Amino acid sequence: MPSKRAIARGSVRIVAGVIGTGVAVLAILGATLPWPSFSMVPPAHTVTPVPADQSRVCPGPLLDQTDASNATSLSSIGSPTVVTRATTSVAQRDLDTPSVQGGGSAPRVISTQAGDSGGHPLIAGGQSQKASESDIAGLAAAACGEATSDSWLVAGATTLGSTSLVLLSNPTAVQATVDLTVYTEAGRAEAPGARGLVVRADSQLVVPLAGIVPNVQASVVHVQATGGSVYPSLQQSSVQGLAPQGVELVGPTAEPAQQSIIPGMTVANIARVSGGADGAAAQLPTVRLLAPGTEAVHVTVTATSETTAGVVDTSRITLQGGTVREVPFSHLIDGSYTVRVSADGPVVAAARTVDAVAPASGDQSATAQAEAATQDFAWFVASAPLQQRALLAVPTGGSPTLHLVNDGKSSATVTITGKNGSAQRVSVAAGKGVAVPVSARGTYDLEGATGLRASVSLTADGASSSFALNPPGPMAQPIAVYPK
Repeated sequence: MPSKRAIARGSVRIVAGVIGTGVAVLAILGATLPWPSFSMVPPAHTVTPVPADQSRVCPGPLLDQTDASNATSLSSIGSPTVVTRATTSVAQRDLDTPSVQGGGSAPRVISTQAGDSGGHPLIAGGQSQKASESDIAGLAAAACGEATSDSWLVAGATTLGSTSLVLLSNPTAVQATVDLTVYTEAGRAEAPGARGLVVRADSQLVVPLAGIVPNVQASVVHVQATGGSVYPSLQQSSVQGLAPQGVELVGPTAEPAQQSIIPGMTVANIARVSGGADGAAAQLPTVRLLAPGTEAVHVTVTATSETTAGVVDTSRITLQGGTVREVPFSHLIDGSYTVRVSADGPVVAAARTVDAVAPASGDQSATAQAEAATQDFAWFVASAPLQQRALLAVPTGGSPTLHLVNDGKSSATVTITGKNGSAQRVSVAAGKGVAVPVSARGTYDLEGATGLRASVSLTADGASSSFALNPPGPMAQPIAVYPK
């Protein structure tokens, strides 16, 4: 007869076996049956900022050197034409220009106050100027833009015959301290003189780019401000021999992103400017690219016709981090195009085209022909998606065209209403772009523009310019707040 101790040991074994079997069953069930899942969506509240006054900065007149031996001796050339539109009345004031000698016109701040209706005020402005000096000639147009603390200028060169000026406009009541980080075809430039630049309140500081990076073919400037905010722009002009080769005012491009869209790159007289002459490759439509990081980025650049909606030119490159590179388009004809830049890392981009009119007589000497020829260039920057409603102010100069790009998955219909109340409805198919003629000195209200990218081009024989339309800064838009 088994002892009590043996019976106890057997009972323990039985219980242990039962428990082990249960654990095994649970393990099998746990591996085969789904466990309950729980997810928590953090509570969010959409906060619409209180409507606030809005202001924009118009870059001001073109500038020229008064002393060829002194790059900092600058004077203004004439006065630009400024056109404005706002949902309420517009106030205007000039900025101080301590960098510019003598009198003349000045950069302008346009502003509008928040109305009593509770809606956010909208304001838009554009300026243009046609220069015909011995060393600066061409059409330069620009949007009046919003001051920020961080922006990118994709333009400029400082090789022989090229002059580039960085214009830093501070419309705020607070002094701004600005750092310029310049990238070139050789990489990031080490320039201590570009750090800690002081831009006084309500003033514009002009910085010659050659003083930071002399003799570079392709530059990109990262502008960072503390204290007050600044609106940066870049004036680029070119001279070949005795003949001016164009001038442009370039505003900020869209922030670094894996997808960038440049609306309305306009090509004119391409056969004339790239007809086999020396330097023809430099005259081709070109996209300038920079990956601000340190890692290489794979980039695809496409140009799509606004007329046929087909891809006309494509390039695939590996872009080294911190190095500026230009990619020419060699298969384009006259027309307007949407340029798309797709990358596996953040990139900034802008495009450049050249327009030219041949000299009146082919019997002239080479020097006389160069002096008689008319040439200009334009920069086209990437733009940000618009909101539901946007305003447009079109300055004078050439034949102005509004370019709209729909990068969404469904078609969009925009109602464009002029100041006189006349309206037209424009359909923009998904993934496509359209060109809409507008009037010089015209102002327009765009409804239904959510998600669209937009720009304005101004063209004439031997004259061209462009500027982008951008939405108000994020502080003027509704934001999602996630409480702790």
